[in-house]
Amino acid sequence: MKKVLTYKGAVMTWECDSNRHMNVMYYINKFEHAGHNTNLELEIEDFDDDFGMVVLEQVINYHRELFEDDLVYIESTLLDIGNKAFKILHEMYNGKTKELAATMKIVGVLFDKVNRKALPFPADKREVLLKRIGK
Repeated sequence: MKKVLTYKGAVMTWECDSNRHMNVMYYINKFEHAGHNTNLELEIEDFDDDFGMVVLEQVINYHRELFEDDLVYIESTLLDIGNKAFKILHEMYNGKTKELAATMKIVGVLFDKVNRKALPFPADKREVLLKRIGK
């Protein structure tokens, strides 16, 4: 899957900490918005009320600081999808300089909200997603 624009916004004053840059909790918040939009783009968000997506692992790398009023955008890419798990890369950029500010790689699963366990992806949906990433 090619990169997809999944978030666009700005660093708000209240998102900055005593070092005057965006606090790490707001990086995660913006990545969470991008994740929701990625799931919508891939049509894997909430198959119905009893199923949804759950993140099992997230790894964040910070490359450049973001400051108050910086414009921010995130591009997301589906890297892989297995029987149950999928991997997504989110890349956060400074909207003005186009410099990479942070990345977050996630591993997620389709989740049964009633029985509280991971489920295999429906075969037809998995095949569509595999084609989107060229596998």
